[in-house]
Amino acid sequence: MGKAADNREDQFRYVKNRINMLNQVVSTMDEENVDNEDYERVLEMVEKLQMKMARFKKDWENERE
Repeated sequence: MGKAADNREDQFRYVKNRINMLNQVVSTMDEENVDNEDYERVLEMVEKLQMKMARFKKDWENERE
């Protein structure tokens, strides 16, 4: 997946890229044919992004200390 995002710029770029990827995935789904597996896949992507963002937030808070 590439090198770790270890500074604010790289971390925010990572978030932007993941949001774009999530948007692409969701945009390709047909609302009339979405099944539970599709929903679970999107939910998993959102949850992983949320965890990553929480870690980045801690990194940023630790920078200020």
